[in-house]
Amino acid sequence: MSRRTVFLLLVAVLAAGVLWVLRSPLRASQPASAASTRPSGSGPAARGGDALPAEAYTVATTTIRETVPALGTLLANESVTIVAESSRRVVTVHVQEGALVQKGELLFKLDDADLRAELMRQEGRRGLAVATEERQRELLSQKLVSQQDYDRARSELTAIQGELEAVKVALAKTEIRAPFPGRVGLRRVSEGAYIGPNTPLTTLQDLSRLKLDFTLPERYADEVRAGQAFSFHVEGRGEIFTGQVAAVEPVIDSATRSLLVRGVAPNPQGVLIPGASASVEFEVQAGDGILIPSRALVPSIKGHSVFVVREGRAAEQPVTIGLRTAERVQILAGLKPGDTVLTSNLLRLRAGVPVRIEGQTD
Repeated sequence: MSRRTVFLLLVAVLAAGVLWVLRSPLRASQPASAASTRPSGSGPAARGGDALPAEAYTVATTTIRETVPALGTLLANESVTIVAESSRRVVTVHVQEGALVQKGELLFKLDDADLRAELMRQEGRRGLAVATEERQRELLSQKLVSQQDYDRARSELTAIQGELEAVKVALAKTEIRAPFPGRVGLRRVSEGAYIGPNTPLTTLQDLSRLKLDFTLPERYADEVRAGQAFSFHVEGRGEIFTGQVAAVEPVIDSATRSLLVRGVAPNPQGVLIPGASASVEFEVQAGDGILIPSRALVPSIKGHSVFVVREGRAAEQPVTIGLRTAERVQILAGLKPGDTVLTSNLLRLRAGVPVRIEGQTD
């Protein structure tokens, strides 16, 4: 073997030894480096840091009130069509259309010339009859006339007084006055018009408060009481009005199987108009039960479910629902008082996912 070949072999052996020495510390340090780069959440002890934050609601039994929708009609507190009681000519119109009037205020004056003349005639007859009765009474005390003569004079006086009162009543009817305070409607006649007993002159409405008639299904008959509050709104107005039940029809309509309810609502600003339709929301007590926030409900093809917390993890719980509003839903089966229902982060929840409660939902 030549010197050159031996030299090359020695160089190769030395190079291999140096390479082995350099690679040995690298292998020893590799496990520590790998351990330091491993994700902190992969170990059992680190799972708490991966828990999904969510809000929760604690299930409790509460009183459930059902809101029953109904359609009603607004009515004036008092409403009347003003008419005359006799056929006469309208002499004066004392009220303006749309005016507010008080009880007893004069609205129309009818012609009363003939009645005033008759009143004068009857008053003259009465004066004579009074004098005759007094004279006959004096003569009777002196036994100068019989009891029959005195009774005839007294009867004549009584008859004349009756005729006089009849004329006064007819005279009073020529003045048409407001039967209650309210707002006058449109005038139907003008001065000088000849009217009869059935001729409408105008209308009068008491709008200080309004009546509201609406119907409820017969199954709620035992839940309606005088004084109960309800809310309603009318077409064209955004605000919500309130009223109270004033009376309930004592019988159920056999044709519609519904109960007629009459409520009253204040109308101090006069914004409510009789005849308008009203959408009523009437609350009745449906008993005790479980209500949860509607946002906790998870719909699916199989039905409805919620996520509850069990031993720190989410669990999907099927439920049966009942009454439902915009904010609450009644649970008929599937939950019990004390259960914790998750109400947020529902899209990220899965059964078995660790959960961290970060707030309570009212």
